[in-house]
This record gives sequence, structure tokens and C-alpha cells, in this order.
Amino acid sequence: MSSTLCNGNSSDCRDHFSPLQLPLESKTYIAQKNNGLYDLHSVLADSLPDTWGRKVQDAEFQKIGIFEATALERLAFIGQNGIGALRYKPAQHFPKGEELVHLSELRKAAQRIIEGDVEDVSEQLLKSGGSAGGARPKFLVDVKEDDPQEIRYTQGKSSEGFVPVLLKVPDIGQEMDHYQRIEYTYCQLAEMAGITIPDNYLIVGDSSGLAFFAIKRFDILPDNNRFHVHTLSGMLNIDYRERTPDGSTFLRTIDDVTRDRRQVVEGFRRIVFNYIGSNKDDHSKNFSFLMNRRGEWTLAPAYDIGFSKGENDLHQMRLGDKSRNAETKDFRRLAEDFDVTRWEASVEMTVAAFEKWPLLAKNNGVPKKYIEIIDQKLRENIRRVGRG
Repeated sequence: MSSTLCNGNSSDCRDHFSPLQLPLESKTYIAQKNNGLYDLHSVLADSLPDTWGRKVQDAEFQKIGIFEATALERLAFIGQNGIGALRYKPAQHFPKGEELVHLSELRKAAQRIIEGDVEDVSEQLLKSGGSAGGARPKFLVDVKEDDPQEIRYTQGKSSEGFVPVLLKVPDIGQEMDHYQRIEYTYCQLAEMAGITIPDNYLIVGDSSGLAFFAIKRFDILPDNNRFHVHTLSGMLNIDYRERTPDGSTFLRTIDDVTRDRRQVVEGFRRIVFNYIGSNKDDHSKNFSFLMNRRGEWTLAPAYDIGFSKGENDLHQMRLGDKSRNAETKDFRRLAEDFDVTRWEASVEMTVAAFEKWPLLAKNNGVPKKYIEIIDQKLRENIRRVGRG
């Protein structure tokens, strides 16, 4: 199998697509055995899905008689339709994968004719597959910018007034949509805290009244070229389920990869936001980097942010020697280590944003029970940093 890294033009391809793990040298790189990375180089494993997306893939494989798909078959399934700039083509000695790509393309072409309102399309997608990664159902679709109620299966580009998004859907059977409403509210709060967030939408179904959350894809540029996407876990060649780097490693990686102090400050703000906002789902696959066609790296906009209790009430990204209950001194120590000069202003901005949680959450239809549970936790965290 071959992979290509392009932004719409082969002359713009860049080879330096994993700078920390695959630097440009005249040597052969052999991927380590790691089931969490599909035994692939981590930059290629980044193209493959997590829990929910893997279930969808497995269901599709079983339809054509494949019950234990290999990593190469999974990449062939992704083909031309993954997130980011990587594209996969089976080599001639891989007929099974080539056949799988053709079948996959037919399935996706059929899905692209699906177009209508958000409830009908989501129901069809839940039945047919075609999702992104993560633990809960989510799909790559396009929404009409002037009427987000109207969506279609993704074409991977902006056209005819539609823009590509990641759509998170409610558990329609149980009529639970608070996750979508909470994430939308947290995106608003993150913007107030000075964090870069893609455009996002809270779409309420006309018939069910349930909320769907859509966030614009940051890998697709306005001219429909692509950024190359590399997660923090992929950049460091680690399985995010087994371990997540601490805050210092995160900021050091940003500094090493981007060489941009503004990006380090952005990373610091995200750590502060996650700890004060109790976003404990702060594992290394929920942070990414983007490479443009000139080979320049930046920190990707924030995504997958929301309130989460975490396992044993612990953050996955440690802050110094802590995994919960951050205090001002913890933020100060991290800021001093990386010369973040106006760190107190970042903390103040974040506190000021979260103080607006009750009103924003109410306006966005978050159930009262969840407003109160989250507000109590936010107040505890704010008091701990000596504010409020």
C-alpha cells in the first residue's frame, strides 16, 4: 500500500509529515508492534478511527466477509476519504485491499446522495455507517451554512453552499441530547477564554426537538485544499489509551514542532480551560497539529471539549504531579517553565468565561440537572484558584 500527502497538487507534497518520529534521513523506519496503533507508524495510525468508528468499519467489513481486518485493509477502507491530507492506494500485490476500496467507494457514493433534514439523514447514517472516530456516534457530513438543518453525506469539500463538518448525534432512542448542548456551550466559553475554536452549530430537529452538534472541519481550507493532520499521540508515537503526556510535554512538543511562542500560549490556555472547566477527557488524541503546504506546523483548533467526570475524577493530562484540583501555583509553575508571561490574564479570562456557564447553558437548553451539577464543580475549581 502507498500513501500520499498532497494538498490538491502533487508538486505541493511534503515528505516531512511526522517530524519527531520520521525525520528526513536516509534510513529505513520500521513501525513498532503496538496494537493501539494498529502496528503502524503513528502518523498512519492517526488516519484510523477510535471506538465508534472502528465498530462501523468492522460492520462494513463483515458485509463483504472480512471478520479480522488488517491495518492495511483498514487504510484501504479510508482511501481518499480520511481526515487530513493523507490518501491511501493499495499496491498491486494487495488485491483484497484494492477490491475493498472499490466497494467502499461505491458505498460512499451511494451515501452522498443522502440529503435532507438533520433528523432523517442522521437516522440513515446510523443505519448505514460512515462515521468518524470516538466513543459516541459522529459522522462526517456537510451542512448548508445558511440553513444548518439541511445536511448531506460529506463530499469532503465546500460546494453549493454546504461546508464539511463533524456531526455528533443524540441517542435518539433514549432522547438524550445533553452531551451536544453541553459541548456547544463549552465551545462558546472556550472562545470567551481566548481559545481557537472552529465554527460550530447547535441544530435542533424540527420534529423531535433533539439537539445535534456540528463543528466545522479544520483540515479543509476554503479553497478545498487540505491540511495534514497529526495528533499529539501520533506525534509522540504513543497509544493514548495507555498513557497521555503531562502538560509540560504537551507545551514542549508545541514549541519543538511549531517554533511559535503564540502556539505555546494557546496550549497553556487549553490546559487552564480543561482544569477549571473539568474537561477530563484531555487525552493525547484530543489535541492535534496541522501542517500546511509549505511544511509549516501549527496547533490545530480545539475540539472534543466539554464537561467530563473522568475515571476516578482524574484528568488524563497531568499538571505537574496533579491529575485534579489544580491551584494557582500549578498554573504559575507551568507558565514560568515556558515563559508564558501573561498567564494570570489567561486564568482570569477562563474564570470570567465559566462564570457565564449557568446563563449560556440555560439559553442552549441544557437540562437544569446538568446545569447545577456542572456549576457546582466549576465553582469548586474557581475557588481553588483563588477566584470567585
